[in-house]
Amino acid sequence: MFNNSLTKAAVLLAATLFMASTAMANTVKIGFVDVQAVAASIPQSATMQETLRTEFAARIEQVNQLETDIGFNMEKLRRDGPTMSEQQQQELAKKIGELRQQYETLARPLDEQMRARQNEERNKILGLIKTAIDVVAEREKFDIVLNATSAVYAKPQYDISDAVAAQASKAK
Repeated sequence: MFNNSLTKAAVLLAATLFMASTAMANTVKIGFVDVQAVAASIPQSATMQETLRTEFAARIEQVNQLETDIGFNMEKLRRDGPTMSEQQQQELAKKIGELRQQYETLARPLDEQMRARQNEERNKILGLIKTAIDVVAEREKFDIVLNATSAVYAKPQYDISDAVAAQASKAK
């Protein structure tokens, strides 16, 4: 079929060029994002923290006051206990027990509710960041975007964290 070596060389050259152009067409553009740094830098995170602080402020103050009262009464019992009558010691111990019960009744549910609300708000922030990553990746034609913690090594030129933070900051 291929009688002369010139034809064989031409076919080989064409096949090589075809394979090289196919390989070049399949290059992949990869970037990475430090999601935690983006979350910390966007204004929505500060707003979220302030919202949670305001939402739970009164109950946190109530729990803190109970902690202070328990500490004060325990110190009073330790310090003044030897000079108190048996009845006074029992009354103070009973008061400390009641304060601890109130503390447990308030603190545990408050902690659970705060954790649940923080998770809700964190998920909103992460959703916002994911949307920003999608927008930046599409705009800058990235094929793959990794979380910075997934990359063992990456050149700083592939870090799109600042662009993602800017995009996320624009969102509501």
